[in-house]
Amino acid sequence: MLKDNYSLLIEKLDAFIRKFYINQLLRGALYTVGAVLGLFILLNVAEYYFYFGTGVRTAMLWSFAALSGAALWRWVALPLMHYFHLGKVISHEQAAQIIGQHFTGVKDKLLNILQLKQQSTNAIYAELIHASINQKSEEIKIVPFQAAIDLGKNRKYLRYALPPVLMLLFLLLGAPNILREGTRRLWNSTTKFEKPAPFK
Repeated sequence: MLKDNYSLLIEKLDAFIRKFYINQLLRGALYTVGAVLGLFILLNVAEYYFYFGTGVRTAMLWSFAALSGAALWRWVALPLMHYFHLGKVISHEQAAQIIGQHFTGVKDKLLNILQLKQQSTNAIYAELIHASINQKSEEIKIVPFQAAIDLGKNRKYLRYALPPVLMLLFLLLGAPNILREGTRRLWNSTTKFEKPAPFK
């Protein structure tokens, strides 16, 4: 009974931690789409109209690559790695703190159970501690830890991703030449491009 209750508690904490990183991944993906597409459009439109020199275009290209890579790493790759328990993941104690912010009265019990479990390995009163763990685990086992994270709240971060996506669609449909020419000149950043004469 003790093992079942405590194991169930740990399984629920692990499930909560996975959902915690899914939440970070969703939010990060929206941030990344907004930042990368926004910068992509800005650089393309600027290059299309201003015909920057090779040095400026090279700096723009590498800045875009660096910032896109940093955004992908910080907002997408790291949460994905943590979801698969790669790298430093939040502890059960930290998860208990977050859950406690959502469910009043749970944080102290959760932390107490985790602390008691650490003490039970070499304590004189191991049986008494185990009974206490069992009782406290029983009290909170019906609490749905994962409900502390609402994935639907990420909808508010669509305001970062939607405008660049809509702008990209607008340019692709209405003025594809801006993106085609801007991208071509930025990609060939070491090639000189002459601004055409305003009249023939």
